[in-house]
Amino acid sequence: MKNPTWKIINIGHLRKNQFWDEENDRRDQVCTSILIEADARRILVDPGLPSTEMFQTLLDQRSGYQPQDIDTIFLTHFHRNHWRSLALFRKSVWLMSRTEIRWRQRKQETSEEEKNILARIVPIEEHSLPGIEILSTPGHTHGSASLMFETREGVVIAAGDAVLTFDHFEFREPSEHAEDRKEARCAIDRIAKIADVVIPGHDNYFVI
Repeated sequence: MKNPTWKIINIGHLRKNQFWDEENDRRDQVCTSILIEADARRILVDPGLPSTEMFQTLLDQRSGYQPQDIDTIFLTHFHRNHWRSLALFRKSVWLMSRTEIRWRQRKQETSEEEKNILARIVPIEEHSLPGIEILSTPGHTHGSASLMFETREGVVIAAGDAVLTFDHFEFREPSEHAEDRKEARCAIDRIAKIADVVIPGHDNYFVI
């Protein structure tokens, strides 16, 4: 079996970056989306762009694939800016960690749209992905999870918001909105010990 390959579909960014002395929102928040190809599988991680933009970016700029060519969607966690274009991928299986699914299902403020999505999402623990491991990285949310895989560049971790940006990684600083900041810092440390390449939730990838 060949090692998985990957590419950035969209480089994300934060509304504001505390390490750039930004006190107020400067831009819309968009997450980083990546495409992993493993054997015959095409796995899109965190499809957070609006649907029209995601369609054009995926097809015309980054991969040549249409939504029906993507067989698997993985959400690192259930924040809306990481799943805005899910509706494009109705033929795909939707995966997320079991802990995140159960946690979100219990939250009383969950909308009807979110309930419908959660009813369809499958725990990734029940769905094998060739050459890819799930890494539990809670803290940003209680069920946040990352994907880890070996490539010619070394161990790559698609971290989602367990690592927001390179700056947050360098300073071991979680999101100010993390559900458990202590756990979130532990997740960053865990990633730092394992990864050669980190793909953060709102920045370009970087090499450790």
